[in-house]
Amino acid sequence: MDKYSSPVSYFWGAICTLFGAISLNDIAVVVGIILSIATFLINWWYKRRDANHKERLRQFYYEKHKKDNDECDL
Repeated sequence: MDKYSSPVSYFWGAICTLFGAISLNDIAVVVGIILSIATFLINWWYKRRDANHKERLRQFYYEKHKKDNDECDL
């Protein structure tokens, strides 16, 4: 039993040491960075999806009206 409990104790000891070494300000900085990156990725995803949707609508309009892309002003 000691063969398994000793590494687990060392692991949790290291985790507690890590959390004890960082302050609340450090945690706030890390959370802020993570949220900024998440916001960027979400915005990029929806902008790309919106652009693809508009492109499909534009192609549908061109096919429906049999016009050249240069003649239509969308």
